[in-house]
Amino acid sequence: MDIPDIQRSFKPLQDLLLKKSEANILLAAIELDLFTLLEKTHSAEDIAQTHHLHKQNTIHLLNALAAFDVIQKDGDCYYNSPIAHDFLVKGNDTYLGDYLCASDPWYSIHPEKISRLVRDGPDSGANEIIMSSREFQEMQTRGSINYQRSGMAQIVVKLISSLPEYNGFSRMLDLGCGPGLLGIALILDHPTMNGVLFDQPPVAEVARRCAAEYGVSDRVTVMSGDYLNDSIGEEYDLILASMTLNYALGSFDSLMKKIYEALRPGGVFVTISDGTIRNGTKPEEMVISMLLPDLMGQNMAIHEDFIANAMLDAGFYKVRSRPVQTPVGEVECTIGKKR
Repeated sequence: MDIPDIQRSFKPLQDLLLKKSEANILLAAIELDLFTLLEKTHSAEDIAQTHHLHKQNTIHLLNALAAFDVIQKDGDCYYNSPIAHDFLVKGNDTYLGDYLCASDPWYSIHPEKISRLVRDGPDSGANEIIMSSREFQEMQTRGSINYQRSGMAQIVVKLISSLPEYNGFSRMLDLGCGPGLLGIALILDHPTMNGVLFDQPPVAEVARRCAAEYGVSDRVTVMSGDYLNDSIGEEYDLILASMTLNYALGSFDSLMKKIYEALRPGGVFVTISDGTIRNGTKPEEMVISMLLPDLMGQNMAIHEDFIANAMLDAGFYKVRSRPVQTPVGEVECTIGKKR
């Protein structure tokens, strides 16, 4: 038997396992709250003593974190990298440790679970029941506050403030707002525009607290309800729907009609969604993050041009879509105008 003639390296496959290990190392360090301590330079011995950790294993973990540059090492001492300083220090407005830990189950599905779901089909509705509970929604929304203000709000403001109609807007709606930081950021950027933040009751309570925290309660109204079945208000110059229309796929045409009618003539509808392309295989981040709900039979992925076509069917014109790079991957921004 001959030794095979190999034309390519299997390193990309090995690297996939390495990424998984790096993610687990990062999450362990978040759980141990190492990054808050590493805002100042410390030796491994100092860290182990302060956190009551095993000294040698603390060295191993810190060296692993330094290996993929989430922290830095100088001699026997360690300190945060710039990205750890920005996003992994507890107490900062942009701390994302809780968000990353909460997001992990969506990305690290156990191989046995994937195999079982592919063999046997979707599970019972147990997960949907848990995810629809008031407690889960409020917890998830609180975790999204720092996520929204750690890049997404800034991207949305840049996108919408570049619209030629922007300066003339007087009233906007952030539909399915979550904690509301996207709409709040627009209100803070625009000197005269008022806003409505709309989401389900437990989520709306978090948005109301955020509006008060940012001092815009006099310019922001918080509405609660189910946007598929309840009134969303009217006479808006701008409606924003960011990463929320996945929940409306069973009622998309009626929702588009509702949004169209809620806008003033000349009003603008802006959506940000996953927008998978290449027959549902790209962008990688969106396809992978949607795998769990897809396997669970929840049909949450939105495909390229789906929203644009629905806008055109509802009566919007000057409809256009373009990819936008965000911290969570490439998304699709679709903009339509009411006649």
